Amino acid sequence: MESVVILDDKVEYPRDLKRSDPVHRIVSFVKTFIQDPTSRKQIIQFCGVGILNTIVGYAAFLLLVNYLYYLLALLFAHLIGVCHSFLWNKYWIFKSKKFQVLEFVKFNLIYAVVFIVNAVALFVSVEIIDMNPRLAQLLLLPMITAVSFFGQKLWTFKDKIDTSKNQM
Repeated sequence: MESVVILDDKVEYPRDLKRSDPVHRIVSFVKTFIQDPTSRKQIIQFCGVGILNTIVGYAAFLLLVNYLYYLLALLFAHLIGVCHSFLWNKYWIFKSKKFQVLEFVKFNLIYAVVFIVNAVALFVSVEIIDMNPRLAQLLLLPMITAVSFFGQKLWTFKDKIDTSKNQM
């Protein structure tokens, strides 16, 4: 059996796990979320913006898929959603007032990952499983939303959300 170190009273980690590892960051995020009213407010706001963004992105996809190849429709709908989401996340949820190029780059890198995950899953759903692209995209939305939230919260806007630097 692998040796473990107890970093807090509820979670055991492998002895060689460092505090900056992704597992620890996720556990720290959950603890912060549970204990911090700002994080709870942000998740509620993120879900609200996510619902709005999903409506905007899916509506764009539904419109565009009538005129374009479904993966091209996904690309344009995704770009519309990214622009919409960046504005809401930056200014309303994470209260980032100054335009920072690094923040914008990180935001877009997360959405590039989201797009790739979405495109591969949609392709598999349509071409291999033989699903309707409209239904497949609808069913993929919860997974895509989760990837987006954790990326934005834990990486892009990390400095705007940490309540104490010694938690991570």
